[in-house]
Amino acid sequence: MEISSIIQKAFEQRDPLFHDSATNCFRLFNSSGDGMRDLTVDLYREYLLVQFFKTELYREEGVILKAISDSISQYPVEIRGILLKNRARIEGNGNIAAIRRSRLVEGEPPPDNYSVKQSGINASIDLVEGQSTGIFLDMRQIREKLVSFYGEFENMANLFSYTSLFSVHAIKHGVKHAVNVDLSKSNLRRAMMNYEINGFACDDRDFIYGDALQWIRKFQRAGKAFSFIVFDPPTFSRNRRRFFSVSRDFAKYLNLLQRISVGFVLTSINSRAVSETEYLSFHPPSWQMVFYGNESDDFRYGNSPYLKVGLWMVS
Repeated sequence: MEISSIIQKAFEQRDPLFHDSATNCFRLFNSSGDGMRDLTVDLYREYLLVQFFKTELYREEGVILKAISDSISQYPVEIRGILLKNRARIEGNGNIAAIRRSRLVEGEPPPDNYSVKQSGINASIDLVEGQSTGIFLDMRQIREKLVSFYGEFENMANLFSYTSLFSVHAIKHGVKHAVNVDLSKSNLRRAMMNYEINGFACDDRDFIYGDALQWIRKFQRAGKAFSFIVFDPPTFSRNRRRFFSVSRDFAKYLNLLQRISVGFVLTSINSRAVSETEYLSFHPPSWQMVFYGNESDDFRYGNSPYLKVGLWMVS
């Protein structure tokens, strides 16, 4: 099948998402799940972000970009620009920031403080710098599953909070207060921006810079407990004192979370290397699963999903 036909078919399968008034950002093409390895295409409101995960794709750059432009023109969205990001593996000690910077290949660059909407919440994103944009598109349906449970949550702790979109979504649906912990000051600044663009009061005390493990223990010493905790760590992370690995540390953290939980915990692992069986085994035997899910439907996959997410009742 020609590249143009492969891309057109993938876009057609996402047609309902173009008509979802609550969401204007989603994945249009997902690598081998849509028939072409190492290529992804994401819609961010008026911009397309194309990512190449193998340098060999640059040989077909013109053909791929034309197929994308031709296919998107058939849908009710005005595209102001297309950006291309190099996500190929980096050998040696190259300038990672420069390599990962997106290149504008068509149209005009996105404005500063550009935002999109997912499941009814606004999110500030960066389509140019870095590897991640500020929003995890693959969590859309997990967020939507949580809506019916938010009424049971009084307060929440969002650990490894990234840009705090789980907190924003929870507050929008009735959770009164959230504490966000992250080891990146730039993530926390963007998190504050996400509160502001959704019309929520922004208190610096709700955004905590620091190590999640240390703060779990501080919350425990202070007698602080939460009815809802989000535990969505990166697969690997490192700070000056500690190295975190999902396979080594996930279960240990969950046992600690029991000490500050008086309700529910949402846990997540984003790794093909960890199976569903392994993910489930990490949780204490007394925890009861409320629901389980994987990446959103627009992230079509081959043999097995990479994202494992569950909402658990802690007892």
